[in-house]
Amino acid sequence: MLRVLVGLIKGAVVGGLLGYGSWYLGWTGGVAAYLACALAGALVGVIAGRAPWRAETIWTPVIKMIVGAVIGAGLCFVGFRFLPDPQFKIAGVDLGLHSATVLAPAIALLYGVFVEVDDGGKVKAAAAAEEQKPKKKKA
Repeated sequence: MLRVLVGLIKGAVVGGLLGYGSWYLGWTGGVAAYLACALAGALVGVIAGRAPWRAETIWTPVIKMIVGAVIGAGLCFVGFRFLPDPQFKIAGVDLGLHSATVLAPAIALLYGVFVEVDDGGKVKAAAAAEEQKPKKKKA
C-alpha cells in the first residue's frame, strides 16, 4: 500500500508540473500533447521505483525511461482515439480529455504507480530471503 501511495505522489508531481507547463505554454493538442505524454512517461520511469544510482546497471533506468516514453505516447493515442471529449471549465480554464493538460498527469499517475509497485520493493524482499537461508559451514 505504501508503494502505491509513493507512486501516486511521484506521478502527481511529475504529471502536475507537465500538465501545468503544457497549459501555460498553450501546448495542449497535436504533436505537443504526444510529446508531453511521452515526457511524462519518461520522467516517471526514471523517478519512480528504485533510484537510478542504486540500480545494478545504468541500463535499467534507461530502459524504464524509453519504455515510459513509448507507453506515454501510446496512452496519449488511446486517449485521443477512444475517450470521449467532454469540455469542462475549472477556475476559468477550458479543459477537455483530449489535451495534454489532462492526459499527461493521468498517464504519469498510472505509470508511476505501476513502476513503483513493480520496481520498488524487490531489493528488500531479496535481502530478507537471503537471510532466511541456512548458512553452510566451511570444512
